[in-house]
Amino acid sequence: MHKKTQDIRVAIDIGSMSIKTILFEKKGENLIIIKKMATQFPLREDTISIVKFINTYIREELFRIIKDIHKVPDKVIIGIAGDFLENKITSIKVERAHRNKKVLEEEIAEVFKKGVEEVNIKNPGAVLVDSFPMRVLIDGYEIEDVYKDITGDTVEIFIFSSLMRKEYWDQFKFLKRILGGIPLKFVSNQFVNAFSLPKILNMDDALLMDIGAKATEISYVSNSKIRSIHRFLFGGYNFTKTISESLSVGYVEADNIKRQYEDRILPVSLVSKIKEAILRGVVEWEREFIEILSSDYNFVVPANVFVFGGGLYLKEIQDFLKRGEWAVGLSWRDKINISFLSAEKITHNVIDVTKLSGFNEVSFLSLIYYSYLLD
Repeated sequence: MHKKTQDIRVAIDIGSMSIKTILFEKKGENLIIIKKMATQFPLREDTISIVKFINTYIREELFRIIKDIHKVPDKVIIGIAGDFLENKITSIKVERAHRNKKVLEEEIAEVFKKGVEEVNIKNPGAVLVDSFPMRVLIDGYEIEDVYKDITGDTVEIFIFSSLMRKEYWDQFKFLKRILGGIPLKFVSNQFVNAFSLPKILNMDDALLMDIGAKATEISYVSNSKIRSIHRFLFGGYNFTKTISESLSVGYVEADNIKRQYEDRILPVSLVSKIKEAILRGVVEWEREFIEILSSDYNFVVPANVFVFGGGLYLKEIQDFLKRGEWAVGLSWRDKINISFLSAEKITHNVIDVTKLSGFNEVSFLSLIYYSYLLD
């Protein structure tokens, strides 16, 4: 009898200002986090130099992992923040030549292929890194499968696409070439969170908010399908900049002060001034947040809202969301359940999260879950 080989994988979370890596192994129904690593990006303004830094880091980290475990990881899934790629939901609608014929899977696949080609044509300066068919409609009615005798005049498919500027993708493509046989899969963090978290949480309908370092990403999921996505450039970095300007100190010092404020260990003499600066930032974040939700005319706040990301450590953001005033006019419900997701508090029958913790490590759960769906 052959001894069963180890299934060891790597998940890499590329954020706006940092990159985090975990090495994990599945043993039966248990999932063990073997190792966790993280590093901050250099404070550079040009994105291409940051992409080069990311590539060097990933290459060196994977070679170290291979040396440590004496084998190539079975799978490496790399989630990428919206700073380095653009996510879109587009649709393609096709008139059927024979409306009375049953719609077949092959026909759906052809329409999807055509939709992907259209995305490529309309974005000449970008590379399509990933695409996924979100919803299929026949004559405007959504269908779950094509095993029934479904006929109709039109087929429409909504496609989630992740596009990256060519100069960025050239760097990642170079990384793939250097790493040779290592199985790399690049995905959008926003897509993976919107796709995986509702399943992990056992929720068909949810509003997901990832308050990151430089941006806030919002995904609306209804009936287990991603319906809309949004992103605006405001996150933890902006709050740090506000503190930096308020105290006339450098970014690194301001970031340390912000962390002390979050941990409630800041000297009393500074607390009121920092709180004032943060509240100014919250007002701006609120304005952008409400504006972007209000611009989506088909959006209605679902019963469950899940919030995570490093920017959520600020109590002022949590207080604003808990008050629920932002949902007035966007929901008919008397009450909305707001949950702040911390990695160690999310349970799943496969994932042991004892080594994952905090609002900023939730995306790892999504990447782990998605890596097994790709099998």
